[in-house]
Amino acid sequence: MNDVLKNLIAAEAKAAQLFQEIENRSIIVAGKTEKEINTEVFQLADELFGIKKYWHKRIVRAGANTLHPYDENPADLRIQEDDIVFLDFGPILEEWEADYGRTYVIGTDPLKIKLQKDIETAWQECRDYYFSQTDLTGAAFYDYCVQKATEHGWEFGVLSPVI
Repeated sequence: MNDVLKNLIAAEAKAAQLFQEIENRSIIVAGKTEKEINTEVFQLADELFGIKKYWHKRIVRAGANTLHPYDENPADLRIQEDDIVFLDFGPILEEWEADYGRTYVIGTDPLKIKLQKDIETAWQECRDYYFSQTDLTGAAFYDYCVQKATEHGWEFGVLSPVI
């Protein structure tokens, strides 16, 4: 394994540790705003790993804001009981970029819990498919991802039914 790959894997492992610590410290709870969670995660990343730079904007989105595309900056929402929340961070760890995201469910809504599990499963399936291909186009990979969403009972890019 070359040094570039080793460093990228190490950066990803630290990002995974950061997300585990977010869970351990119960940072994502009802009553906080998206901005408050974003600030707490930023401070935690600095505390744990000295992370001060990110290669893309840090995203915390809850409820209706989860439907906004990446480039939009919707109004700050307060996390509600029975909400769905996702985090997407691109920390730079020792000059190596990691890109890490997770979906969380506040409460016990079975449909939201199913969505959370299906997202993780489909992501792994799509990742495995990507690495198993030697001649894959962006269009073909997109089609595969849409197919995976459908297999799990969802519409790619749109929640079905709307949560």
